[in-house]
Amino acid sequence: MNEQENVKVVQEGYRLFLSGDIENLMPHYTEDVEYIVPGPSGLSPIAGRYVGKEAVKQFYSKVGANFEFSAFQPQEMIPQGDKVVVLGHYEAKAKATGQLLAIDWIHLFQLRDGKVNRFQIYEDTATVVAALSKANVEAV
Repeated sequence: MNEQENVKVVQEGYRLFLSGDIENLMPHYTEDVEYIVPGPSGLSPIAGRYVGKEAVKQFYSKVGANFEFSAFQPQEMIPQGDKVVVLGHYEAKAKATGQLLAIDWIHLFQLRDGKVNRFQIYEDTATVVAALSKANVEAV
């Protein structure tokens, strides 16, 4: 696929994510899709490496269980060969603590045969961990 077709796949993925349609998002991934989410897994319930569609569904379930988004905006897409880099911003509330987050992020997608086979997030993990654990920090 060419770069513009790869961008269309990524755009459709964001559309499905934003509408909460995770089931229809899965056909846009390879069977061996890999998600890499930064952060210390002991402090962030979403951090880790997820391999395969079932694991990716678990990731999205964890995101929904832990965050309530008020804004999620992919702002710029930069295609390069089989990769698409997306710059964006989100605002969310950590459900466990009520702490608000405003984070700029970078997502890196790698595509194979018109499907996403690797996804990696780059964001301020310290802010995410602090928002998730604010109640624990205040209790100390």
